[in-house]
Amino acid sequence: MTQYSITSIGNKIMKPLLNQASGALNNLLQDAQLYQALLEVGQDALPNDLKPHLIGVSFEHQLLILQLDEAIWATQLRFYEPTLLGLFQEHFPHLELNRVKVKVLPQPKTAQKVWQVASYPSDEDANEMDQISASVKSKGLKEALKKLSLRAKKNPCK
Repeated sequence: MTQYSITSIGNKIMKPLLNQASGALNNLLQDAQLYQALLEVGQDALPNDLKPHLIGVSFEHQLLILQLDEAIWATQLRFYEPTLLGLFQEHFPHLELNRVKVKVLPQPKTAQKVWQVASYPSDEDANEMDQISASVKSKGLKEALKKLSLRAKKNPCK
């Protein structure tokens, strides 16, 4: 079962409940439907390479806000501002939109891998590993101990 099938099951259960809802829940459903429609209209008006980067559309007073996932796409989207504004004015005249603002949403920072300098075993430890490897019955462990003892003997820090 994919995440989409889980979502569709959730929609089948929740949608009738929300349709029966009144007050705040009903307003929430209407707002969600409006924002989804805004996003779909906006994405449909863009070229295929730009569509997936428009991740949100909202409005504030008479300002249409287009939300992107990366700054590199903002410049390209600005070329489509007049077209998008006209399209939104045509499809959603009740919003009385007359300006466009492009926002780049902040991306979560990726964790930087911290490289640690490997420490080498001492000569004494290397000799002990070599001796232990002779008495070990496990082939894998024996080879690992041999390699580790050789690594200690080739220590470049000496």
